[in-house]
Amino acid sequence: MIVAHSITVEIFVQPGENLDRIKLKFLSLFPFNVKEEKIELYEKSVMGFNNKIIKVLRIDLLKNRHIKVFLTNLFNQLDGDTKNKIKNQAKKRLDQNLNFYLRFDKYNLLDKNLYKLTDQGDCFYIKIKIAAFPKNESNALIIIYDLLK
Repeated sequence: MIVAHSITVEIFVQPGENLDRIKLKFLSLFPFNVKEEKIELYEKSVMGFNNKIIKVLRIDLLKNRHIKVFLTNLFNQLDGDTKNKIKNQAKKRLDQNLNFYLRFDKYNLLDKNLYKLTDQGDCFYIKIKIAAFPKNESNALIIIYDLLK
């Protein structure tokens, strides 16, 4: 069963942060070897609000086998409270194009391997394009709730 068309995982690395450490953690979110699977790690530099260079790391998952394994691994990492919070906020996290958004605090994940939801910008950002048919909010929510079981 296809639950998502694509997944984008992204993180911003601020000036002074350890890029190698963050990149290593970023890649560890994927339960397969990204390089061996020929999935591109996009790395670009952008100008931040304070006129300092910020690195952006991004991976796009487009193949169903990668998406399925990634989602299974991700939701297995979450504790019951986090799953309940996501379930309760599911409608707010879903846009009209059926993109489902999750943000996990960067420092809790880096330092404690703890998937703690956040609304702040300094985070591991995940966008899941839900594959609902027919394409509507209620069908997308059914898929999301099923992922959270």
